[in-house]
Amino acid sequence: MTSQTVMTIDDSAAILTIIAAYLEDSEFKVIASERDGRRAVEVFREIRPDIVLLDLIMPGQSGMETLSQILALDPDTCVVMVSSLGTEDAVHQCLSTGARSFLQKPFSRDAFIDFLRNLENQPQNPRIES
Repeated sequence: MTSQTVMTIDDSAAILTIIAAYLEDSEFKVIASERDGRRAVEVFREIRPDIVLLDLIMPGQSGMETLSQILALDPDTCVVMVSSLGTEDAVHQCLSTGARSFLQKPFSRDAFIDFLRNLENQPQNPRIES
């Protein structure tokens, strides 16, 4: 099974630790974890991971701003927004901006791994009808 590289971006060190632990011993390898959106864009530019897991609500530069900047660098990047704020408006905004999918916190390890495995079956940059 081919390993896929993952970058995690979340202002919570606890969430970054949980995601890394969940992905340990799976086909997904965390190659970078950042707590700041601006720094994350700089790191993304250098490493170009297969999947970006991006928190929606962060101090300083928001997840939406970070999403837009990452997609400006590479429009085909698989970005998954991860947030406890799963309102219909938030999900719609993320997907219409170009996120591949939206994952609501909290989630179990098994559900998380299954979700990532099924990402390739989801359409690239889904368009939401208004």
